[in-house]
Amino acid sequence: MDKTEVLERMAPILNTQVREVEHNPRTRVVVTPDMITFRPGGGARTLEMTKDGAQSLSSFVGLPWNVATKLRPETFGTVSTELLRRKGRYSLIIKDGSVVSLDKPQEYHMVNPERALRAIESGLPNIEFHRVLLLDNFVVCLEVVGDRRQPVNQGDLIQAGANITFSPLGTVDPMVQSYILRLACTNGMTSNTVLREFQFNGGDDGGSGGSGGGDTIWQWFRSSVREAYGSLDRIVCQYRQMVDQHIAPEDRATILEAMLKEAGITGKYADTIRALAIQSPPENSYDMINLISYASSHIIENPHQVRRAQLAVANHTNHSEHSRVCPACHHSLN
Repeated sequence: MDKTEVLERMAPILNTQVREVEHNPRTRVVVTPDMITFRPGGGARTLEMTKDGAQSLSSFVGLPWNVATKLRPETFGTVSTELLRRKGRYSLIIKDGSVVSLDKPQEYHMVNPERALRAIESGLPNIEFHRVLLLDNFVVCLEVVGDRRQPVNQGDLIQAGANITFSPLGTVDPMVQSYILRLACTNGMTSNTVLREFQFNGGDDGGSGGSGGGDTIWQWFRSSVREAYGSLDRIVCQYRQMVDQHIAPEDRATILEAMLKEAGITGKYADTIRALAIQSPPENSYDMINLISYASSHIIENPHQVRRAQLAVANHTNHSEHSRVCPACHHSLN
């Protein structure tokens, strides 16, 4: 996909804004049987709250939602207003004119998505935007690949790329991780291998960031993506070592179940992976991670579940985490 398509897929987040509010005596939460509205006070217009916004409000002020729903509407409004008064200052997350979330006041370092995509393109040669995942907290997880490829073994090519996580609203610090696209089938299989992370920890668009070496955030994007892309040799080396980590037949089911649990893959999705493991038994650690990465690209559709499965593969690739769940390494399961 191209930049235009990426931005179109980000639309649910791009149509959202952050507004910081200073509570004052005229601020009110008004609850009726049909609607919850928020009046910031000071002459500001009343904002409708979505159900998610109401639940976020309840959580933010420390009022359990199961308790809030049992209160009379006017009581819920009065209690919420008073508890918000004690907060003093807070941020409203607004989408399509309605409050969808409340949060504590913080430094939102918003990231211009178009400029971020241009910086990423300049850091990675012959870039292809592979997939966009929209996560909680208005976070975008963007998978990109270049044209560099290497074989793990005969007939098994992997393609180098980068996984970029950021929020146009600035709710999280941007992060870049090494990323691999496996070309063993027509759709490819993804594996988010955490060899190194790059985090931007401060400043505004022109500020400097922790791992950015004093560069602006845009230079940080360019250099971080370039370095993640350049980690292909190290990843290939790791994967080849995993090919040599043979798994005894009696240990395969135990390891697979541990990985399914860590990846949060359950129900029919887990049954599909188990069936694949029976059809083509994973003989080594590399085969095992490919079963989970297969789920993240071919079976699971929910973005949060995809991301969790990717991180489970990354953890298993990491030596200490791999040892924690792998009986073949003579460590007990937790």
